[in-house]
Amino acid sequence: MRCALALIGTITLLGLQVRAQEPSRPPGAREAEFRVRVRVELVTTPVTVLDRNGEFVYGLSRNDFHIWDKGVPQRISQFAIESPPISLVLLLNTSNRIKPLLDRVRATAILFHSYILGETGEAAVITFDDEIHLRQPFTEEAEKFEKGVRSIKVGGDRTRLADALDRAVRLLLQRPPERRKVIVIISEPRDVGSETPLGEPVRVAQLADITIYAVALSYMEALWKTKPQDRPVPTSPFPPGVFPTPPQPGTPQPPPTEQQNIGRADLLSAIMVLVQTLRAPMREDVLEILAAGTGGAYHKSYSDEGLQAAINRIGQELHNQYVLAYRPSNLSEPGYHDIRVLVRRPDVWLRARPGYYIGPPE
Repeated sequence: MRCALALIGTITLLGLQVRAQEPSRPPGAREAEFRVRVRVELVTTPVTVLDRNGEFVYGLSRNDFHIWDKGVPQRISQFAIESPPISLVLLLNTSNRIKPLLDRVRATAILFHSYILGETGEAAVITFDDEIHLRQPFTEEAEKFEKGVRSIKVGGDRTRLADALDRAVRLLLQRPPERRKVIVIISEPRDVGSETPLGEPVRVAQLADITIYAVALSYMEALWKTKPQDRPVPTSPFPPGVFPTPPQPGTPQPPPTEQQNIGRADLLSAIMVLVQTLRAPMREDVLEILAAGTGGAYHKSYSDEGLQAAINRIGQELHNQYVLAYRPSNLSEPGYHDIRVLVRRPDVWLRARPGYYIGPPE
């Protein structure tokens, strides 16, 4: 019998203390450092279980799962399959770089209540480019949410993803603890211009049981759909009249952008580096790291249908997960806590958080 293994983890916070309001600051100043004081008693792990065809696996019980926290076996104290009410923050990239794709994004507004939120869910909308804007505070009203999405406008050329993610995490920390907290990012996979280290909001998301789902938009598709006269003019790194020296014949030249097909082991290593150092490793797709680091899924979208299918799949997953909880016996140990889960069922695949980080005592 072949059993599936997955590395997952998150933390439910008891006695969470955060700033209830955003601090006042002069224009252009970085937000005050985001500090969270917690007393952790319960670790929860939402788990997605899929078969070899990518279909959800039903009918599992508490006895089918086993958990290790930093190598120490743990006893599952709670087990649930019901879906609690969802609090969702939608992060939308409105950079001028993807302007031709924004109509596609606007058209998804009606899908979120149908596929994800239902009658009990609530959602907020944040846009990011050169600026971060809360377009719609949390609301249970579908019409308000849809209006907030449909009214998004094109901004500057930067993509302040980390700053927007920090704002989304702050909003979700203010929601009631019994709600499921989710961030959905629709953006090209880049972070340019942020003042917040990407690892800061990811650390807190892991601790606060916030799951990030990401849907990637293609800048190359947007460029292809842009009229020739509106396309950005390529710039040269050399001064006017100076040209690069051609290489010697036969000299191997590295590609301008090295892209690697990083396997799961390398992806987990990248997540550990991010939460320990707060800086993302040098790789092209930060969206994949964000999703994997919090147990969410990463989707690529190259069409209207692809974006709609991604949102549908996110909703299906959120309503078909197992939620396990345990009281860790080794929680006082600082550092990165990787969590390993075993399900005793052949030919299945698991996905959820890879772990969480506890800083040294102050």
